[in-house]
Amino acid sequence: MNDYLIDRETLGRFVDELIKRKPIPSATAEEADKKREELMAALDRHVGVAIFSQFTPEQNAEFKQKMSADDTTVDTYAEFFEKTGIDVEKTMTEAMKAFGMEYLGGQNA
Repeated sequence: MNDYLIDRETLGRFVDELIKRKPIPSATAEEADKKREELMAALDRHVGVAIFSQFTPEQNAEFKQKMSADDTTVDTYAEFFEKTGIDVEKTMTEAMKAFGMEYLGGQNA
């Protein structure tokens, strides 16, 4: 099981929409499933880079500390992002849109 920044269901829905627009050329269902999983992981990494690249070195250190703490909750992360001023929703949306354009072949896709 992979750990994703975005929940698997959201990743899957987004990737499935991309695949509908640009089908995966594959010979078997197994190959198509593997490619879908690879796309989901790549999308998640793309979004993560878009978010985490906005951190200052201090925020990066603080975030790593929160990740390793046993008592970190979803609320802890929400408070952290609110404090950073990073608009996570906007960043995720823009990163997903950019990923989709790249997969589909650019702005004319």
